[in-house]
Amino acid sequence: MEHAVQHVAGFAPDAQRPDRRICLALIWVGGEVAGAHLEQVISTLRARPDIESATRGQGKANVVMVRFDRGCTSASEIVQALRRAGLRALLVGC
Repeated sequence: MEHAVQHVAGFAPDAQRPDRRICLALIWVGGEVAGAHLEQVISTLRARPDIESATRGQGKANVVMVRFDRGCTSASEIVQALRRAGLRALLVGC
């Protein structure tokens, strides 16, 4: 029964790297970042090896949800990287 629950939940402990610590950050990206430009920001975040996923916040303008490995980076480092790229960015949740 336990194996069936893990399968349905999408969790298999033996398939997980024990050193991975996945966190979710909500990052607001300000300014004229809309449409295709925000998608470009999301694509750039997805290309980073320490980021598992990045998606547009559902129903939230200019908010990006970023799942990352906190053993490799931090939410503040991701925000700082966006700022170094010339964007206004603010961590709104973690």
